[in-house]
Amino acid sequence: MFKKLLPILCLLPLSSFAADNNVSILNFDSQNEFKNFAKDFTGTLGYKTLIPAEPLGVSGFDIGASYSNSGLNYKLMDKVTTEGKGSFDAVSIHAVKGLPWGIDFGLDYSSVMNSNIETWGGKLSYAFVEGGTLYPSVSINGNYTQTSGLNAVDFKSMGAEIGISKGFANLTPYAAVGLTSGQLKSLVDNNGLAGVKLDTESVSMMKYAVGVNINLLAMDILVGYNQIGDVPSYSLKAGFRF
Repeated sequence: MFKKLLPILCLLPLSSFAADNNVSILNFDSQNEFKNFAKDFTGTLGYKTLIPAEPLGVSGFDIGASYSNSGLNYKLMDKVTTEGKGSFDAVSIHAVKGLPWGIDFGLDYSSVMNSNIETWGGKLSYAFVEGGTLYPSVSINGNYTQTSGLNAVDFKSMGAEIGISKGFANLTPYAAVGLTSGQLKSLVDNNGLAGVKLDTESVSMMKYAVGVNINLLAMDILVGYNQIGDVPSYSLKAGFRF
């Protein structure tokens, strides 16, 4: 199983070798710029829905690795690094375990390539409609993410959403809508215009997600799209759902 995921997993330790998107300084000219940066951070690092709403059951697992590209809306990475880019490319590991009563619990680890940005996250979902031959599964979930290893800022997000999915043959399309809130706190002095002191920013944005899980017998492939606020993210996930 894990040999098939190695090509993606091997990217994780390599993602910090270059520094195109390192967050190492703060150089904002206003509090509003910092707020817009918080919106981009929340949109790119907030929890991404890469799993159908259908519960896994007590013996079920969903394990995989993914690649995601997120386009920054405000493009303010030059305020925190000398070589900022306009998008994030991230590789992630996902593990979800089915529990009784339609409950699933999942953990995620993500690393933004060519940067020092890493996040840990988790989600807890409950399928209040478990689905069947003639009707879809409907679930709600709560999720949380937290950065690690950053000296300049501290970021965390939390969200809630409702999702729906329905399997057809080997395809399981899904969709979700919810709200994601992020909090960005400065940890070092700001070097921007007149040394503006940066207060902690909290932002809340709508989230939308669609995708399809494709069962290929040997493994599962998932293609997903998430949008948090004005930040779109395109993802490809490979793994095993059983």
